Amino acid sequence: MSSKKPIFKDSFKDYFSGLLGDELNDFIESCKKPLPESIRVNKLKILPLDLKKNLESKGWVLENVPFYDSAFIVKKRPISLGNALEHFLGQFYVQEQSSMIPPLVLNPGLNDVVLDACASPGSKTTQLSEMMKNAGVIVANDLGIGRISILSANIDRMGCRNVVVSNGDGKRFGNHPNFFDKILLDAPCTGYGAIRKDWSIAKMFNPKSYKFLANIQKSLLKTCWKSLNPGGELVYSTCTLTKEENEDNVVDFLNSTPDAKIEKINLKGFEKHRGINLNEAIRIWPHRIDMEGFFIAKLVKKK
Repeated sequence: MSSKKPIFKDSFKDYFSGLLGDELNDFIESCKKPLPESIRVNKLKILPLDLKKNLESKGWVLENVPFYDSAFIVKKRPISLGNALEHFLGQFYVQEQSSMIPPLVLNPGLNDVVLDACASPGSKTTQLSEMMKNAGVIVANDLGIGRISILSANIDRMGCRNVVVSNGDGKRFGNHPNFFDKILLDAPCTGYGAIRKDWSIAKMFNPKSYKFLANIQKSLLKTCWKSLNPGGELVYSTCTLTKEENEDNVVDFLNSTPDAKIEKINLKGFEKHRGINLNEAIRIWPHRIDMEGFFIAKLVKKK
């Protein structure tokens, strides 16, 4: 990350002032602070307490992630996370806390057929695989060979054997109706929730960008929905904070899709972190909780 502070354009401030009011300055200040480092333990290879004991014997200081017993906040480390032997061995995945929430909300069963529609680099795919204990089937899809290479490498490193990698536009799954039991649509987005990781995102704020991406997200949502079994569940998530890419998309989809209903997400610690005019969803503002900005909604297909 550059040593220069992020640049917040007037248009950025005006937009988020409309959503946050007098919380705007707190939000902007939070965007200037680095994220806490966090790792997710890969229980396909090691138990959380065993990894914790091993790392602490090497001088690491770890703190439990409050909502997930398979993850730790890294308070101190003698080596970069990516260079740790345990990382190379696939015993942990470097993953931001907010990113761990969508798979927990989807909560796949051991016999489920699951689609991760926009899967690369694989943090959520490998988390789903670990949650499923390498049972069932996950189709991990992404667009672009470069992204597929990264996805495949992480799947191999983490020892995930129930994953089929697919390369192509996620919208094509609409050609396979009623196929998947559960779908994770972590949609491509403007990423305004991730400014703490990449300050350059702030100065790229542009209404044309989030309106353009909102249309792509709507299209993905509609086509993925076709491939979902009746009674199945779809989790829609983004790492951005615009209303157009989040609540507006979900509300428009619910209004135009008779067999869709939204289910309230009840995750310990996030009871007060609700969507804008969409109380069933979770919206994470980084100034309210020390995490990456995120949005998560759970949709159920009526039988």
